[in-house]
Amino acid sequence: MAELRVPPLLVVAGLSARMLAEAARTSGYRAIALDLFADRDTRRAAEACLPIGDAASLAIDGDALVDALGRARAAGAQAWVAGSGFDGHSELLAAGQAVLPLAGNPPEVAARVRDPAQFYGRLAALGIPHPQTRCDRPPSPRGWLRKNAASSGGWDVRAARPDDADAESSIYYQRIAAGVPMSALFVADGRRTRLVGVNMQIVRPFCGRPFVFHGCIGPVGVAPSVRCALEAMLDALVADFGLRGLNGLDFLLDDDEIRVIELNPRPPASIALYPDAIPEGLLRAHVEASCGGRLPAHDPHGAVAGVRGFETVFAQRAWNVGAPESAALAQQTWCHDLPASGTRIARGEPLCTASAAGGDADEVEALLSQRRRQIPFLLEQANERSSEGARGRALECQ
Repeated sequence: MAELRVPPLLVVAGLSARMLAEAARTSGYRAIALDLFADRDTRRAAEACLPIGDAASLAIDGDALVDALGRARAAGAQAWVAGSGFDGHSELLAAGQAVLPLAGNPPEVAARVRDPAQFYGRLAALGIPHPQTRCDRPPSPRGWLRKNAASSGGWDVRAARPDDADAESSIYYQRIAAGVPMSALFVADGRRTRLVGVNMQIVRPFCGRPFVFHGCIGPVGVAPSVRCALEAMLDALVADFGLRGLNGLDFLLDDDEIRVIELNPRPPASIALYPDAIPEGLLRAHVEASCGGRLPAHDPHGAVAGVRGFETVFAQRAWNVGAPESAALAQQTWCHDLPASGTRIARGEPLCTASAAGGDADEVEALLSQRRRQIPFLLEQANERSSEGARGRALECQ
């Protein structure tokens, strides 16, 4: 009888680790998920789910991270992958790396990429187009955005104001520029790169924040000249920073002109759009490129059939998710990041994620819009049915 081969155990960590846990499973890994939400589908994709912070804070707790990685190491985990929530916090990467090997960009590389002075200085030196950027407050705030390199998802992007006082080194200012928000998913080995796909980002105002990342759609087609220019920029950035594993480049596309906005030196959320782009799986490619210096044997760009998209649905009001509401969401195959029964969600917090697939970006965008609007109705109907059932049982007892 052949010996059963147990897949290696990999830790995936982030504000929400569901996408990484599912990608790990697709790549043949067993996963331990570390995140803030412990959603139903995260627990389903992982062998264990350990907390590394409070969902209300939307921040990773360093002590909890170290403790969880130590427990995962004792369970046989061989490495860990950092996702969202580590942007601008290289000290968290370093603390985690001291406990368990990090598969991805080392802390010093992540720190350089997320340091505004270094990153935009290197863009200028490499001749890569980007909006005018400065680390001090402009004399006149008109036409400028104030950004925080230690945050993600556009949560701390707003218009600059005359009374801005910026003591933090992560704060910088950037000229407002024209173009469609786009991103590129790529894998690198420290010297070379493979473009996985180009995506259109869904960015819209929410809760007084003008540029909140809601999701993305991809792959989307771009002109051959745009793809060539993009690949040249990626090659230059990978060689200059020594980038490894899966990374994401955000940029504005104005006709055929690219302006780089930022670089995420970690697996970005767009990995959810490409589960079949690489035969061995995206997380396998990430680990092998970052730890073994091996890129995928074939070009993954263009290997995906059809277009996919996802969109985070934020709560428009506070919710106490009971068993009926949780079950109602779980019944929808296109609904993800499913809150468990007993979860309290404040207004403005992530409620769940909707996904869609279609023949082109317009079809996917329309489906996402329809499903986003459907979520509150599903919850209201489940709540009403539960209330009616409770009233009926009360009458029976009278």
